[in-house]
Formats: sequence, C-alpha cells, structure tokens
Amino acid sequence: MAVSAPPKYSYKKKINNYLTPTVLIQKGLQILALERNLKSLDKFDCDVCCSNENVPASYYFKDGLTNGLMEDWKAYNWCNPPFDKCQKWVQKAYYEQSKGNTSILLIPVRTETAYWHDYILYNPNVQIFWLRKGYKFINPETEKEMGVFKAALALVLFRGVK
Repeated sequence: MAVSAPPKYSYKKKINNYLTPTVLIQKGLQILALERNLKSLDKFDCDVCCSNENVPASYYFKDGLTNGLMEDWKAYNWCNPPFDKCQKWVQKAYYEQSKGNTSILLIPVRTETAYWHDYILYNPNVQIFWLRKGYKFINPETEKEMGVFKAALALVLFRGVK
C-alpha cells in the first residue's frame, strides 16, 4: 500500500494563515519563561495575529474580527504573521516594544530585507533564536500537517523597553 505524501504549501491559493506547529509554540513559551525568570509558562497574554485559536493565550486578535496591527498589544505577545506581510508586523512589534510590551514573532529569515536591518539586526533589545529546518505547519482548513516548510525561520524576541 502506497503512503501518500503530506500536502504541499499552496502558493497559488494564497493561503497565509497556516497554523503554528506545537513545538514552535512551546519554544516561544520557553523563551518567554526565561525572559520573565520563571521555570515555565503555559500561555501568552495575547496572540496578536491569529485565524484559529491554536496558540495558548489569554486574548486573541482574530483575523476578520480584530486587527492586531491597530490594537494595543498586551505585555507578553505571540505573533505568527502572514509571511508576505511580515514587515508590518515587525514594525508593530518594534512600536509596541517602545511601550514596554514584549513580543515573540515567528518569521522567515530574510536578512536582506530593509525591515530586518531597520528593526531586528541592530536593535539591542532584540534576540534572535535561529531555527533548524524541518517544521510542518498545519493547514487551517483540514487541521492536518503540511509538508516540511523549506525556508529558514527564526523566533524573534522584541524585549519591551520604556
């Protein structure tokens, strides 16, 4: 019996809301726990950019209901933005950082872009956690794992400062 391959990412459909793999959510919670000098942490204050509530958080800014780019973020945030709109979300995290809010963004590594240079690489209050390849995002329509995402990814911590 032939085993079917996992579905591939559909760039033709322009799906932008693949769900975060649990292992990456856990890495984000571990980073935030260390940041807060806690042994562990079970949820974020807010998932600022979600379509489904698959990330443990106290609040959700859901696509179509609340625009996370327009709202005030909470003290400790998670953000897995649409990868083709990362610049706007990175800029917002930078702005929220200046208000004292800490955020972790799961974004593709695109160090050649202006937003990486302007807001991430030379920001003394940012920490980058480089990720190995091999993560499988979850299709929001079927809730099944997709094939391995081939681009490099990072968890970027914007440490809140006032």
